[in-house]
Amino acid sequence: MTVEKLCRNSSILLLFQLIAILLFFSNNTYTYAQSKVLAHWRFEQVQHLNGDSASTLIDGHQGPSEDQPFVFDESGKGNYLIIRGNMPSPNVLSDNVPSVLADGKPNSHSLSIKRSEYVVTYDQPLAYYDMRKSWTIEASLMCNLLGTEQVYLCKEGGRGHLAGDVSIGFDNMHTKYFVELMCADGVARRVVAGDKVEAGKWYDVRAHAVYDIKKDQTTMQIQVKSSTQDSFGKPSSITFSGPAMRSDAGTWIIGHGYPGGFPNSLAVLDGGIDEVKISGEAMPRVPGQNPLFTDTFTADPAALVVGDRLYVYAGHDKANPGGWFNMPEWLCYSTTDMKKWTAHGPVLAAKDFVNAHSWAAWAAQVVEKDGKYYFYVTLDRKEGHFITVAVSDSPTGPFKEARPGQPLITDDMTTDSHRWNSDIDPTVFIDDDGTPWMAWGNGDCYMVKLNRNMVELDGPITKVPFRNFSEGPWLFKRGNLYYNIYAADAPGVQPEQIAYSTAPDINGPWTYGGLITGPAKHGFTIHPAVVEFKDQWYFFYHDGSYSLNGEPGGDCRRQVCVEYLYFDKDGSIKPITLTVEGVSIKPKK
Repeated sequence: MTVEKLCRNSSILLLFQLIAILLFFSNNTYTYAQSKVLAHWRFEQVQHLNGDSASTLIDGHQGPSEDQPFVFDESGKGNYLIIRGNMPSPNVLSDNVPSVLADGKPNSHSLSIKRSEYVVTYDQPLAYYDMRKSWTIEASLMCNLLGTEQVYLCKEGGRGHLAGDVSIGFDNMHTKYFVELMCADGVARRVVAGDKVEAGKWYDVRAHAVYDIKKDQTTMQIQVKSSTQDSFGKPSSITFSGPAMRSDAGTWIIGHGYPGGFPNSLAVLDGGIDEVKISGEAMPRVPGQNPLFTDTFTADPAALVVGDRLYVYAGHDKANPGGWFNMPEWLCYSTTDMKKWTAHGPVLAAKDFVNAHSWAAWAAQVVEKDGKYYFYVTLDRKEGHFITVAVSDSPTGPFKEARPGQPLITDDMTTDSHRWNSDIDPTVFIDDDGTPWMAWGNGDCYMVKLNRNMVELDGPITKVPFRNFSEGPWLFKRGNLYYNIYAADAPGVQPEQIAYSTAPDINGPWTYGGLITGPAKHGFTIHPAVVEFKDQWYFFYHDGSYSLNGEPGGDCRRQVCVEYLYFDKDGSIKPITLTVEGVSIKPKK
């Protein structure tokens, strides 16, 4: 055989070998791009909730018990699983495991699930992670009772949804394991895979979804095999429009599916779960998307236009994860195009005011008059809430208290309110004739005319009857119509929503316009600001559903967001959808 023939034959042989390898992998295993591991529960360790850093291994049948044990997160992200209700530790873990080794490490315990629920609470980051680009969920499952549909692991869905954002469970009609995803179009899609499940047998499940940005579509697949098998077979998959997962904050739970609670919780009646790993990949950030500012947690936005620049003032949320409000100062950001923002840092602090508590820089607003900038703020002191004003020659400060120790509004001036903390959230509006007006309140809305020097009252305080009024009023005028847009306590919905009223005159009569948003995607508050900037109207608010540098958001760890705002021909405000896209997309014409 000549060298030329030998080389040719060797090339053919190499080609056949390559084809064989590709065929093997296409029929047996599927590998995914390595995304970030967000949580990994091996169930080898249960920790105490006594605040120390020691991790105490508790055997499935021996050892101490505590009121609320929780499961260690091997990923290092701190996403501990906490049991709901009281269950002694010995009932949490089982020595029934799918294999004695997992990732080369000894595997001696699994998690026993018998109508029990294990939760990643909102003070941990998993609830807030962005997995819109891709996600992978891996777990070993064991089902002892096959008669009913059961969900082993899920991220709970939005209010009113009949399926979780994502769920892994047992489909009793197919007698197979499934993955189900609440898709961008509001339709829950389910895929099953593997052989029919046998009671008491361990199976490995791997579900994966990846979003193709150019095609605007996601492919989701699931693979199932017996835990004794070496490799997965061909996956079951579907393709649909939209991102790989909703971005809303949601509780991750082992042991039931959404909607939770008796009697339709889809609880695992008798089973086990082991070696759970959740990975995810965020969507690339686009200028103008929400949240607007990514340097820290911000809330209670207030907007001001000065020339060709828009300024946003926000309270600095510094509460610990799961903690209560701690807002020591106000921050300022500015932009000329709503895409690129300049951070001006703290421009005013609660400690800058006489007698004010240093942690209570509540909602505020800045307005300009005759070249000066007036910063109206809510503060706390020993006697309760008060509203006062600081002044500066620049929109970025420095601001100084205009009348030190002489607040504009104190609690003893609004004793007819049905809420004790009524004197909060000032909004100031300067009418066309130069008359400044201030509105504020919690539960009841008050209004007063200000002196033209902007730092004194110039008339009696009146209570204005706004339907569903909670807090955070924002006064503005468009054409011949006056608007008050505010946080609303709508009957039947616990978190605040946004409502508005309109009037032909600042003194009324006011007409209720209805609700224009639902609640923030996470959190019990929402705070409005409305402004026209370069011939486009914008609606600012805050939302606690976003993480920040891997840290959890929350009720008191919010971030400022923005949406386009549109009016009908009669001046009514069109409903606003709270989005991740924000103003990264073009406004409607």
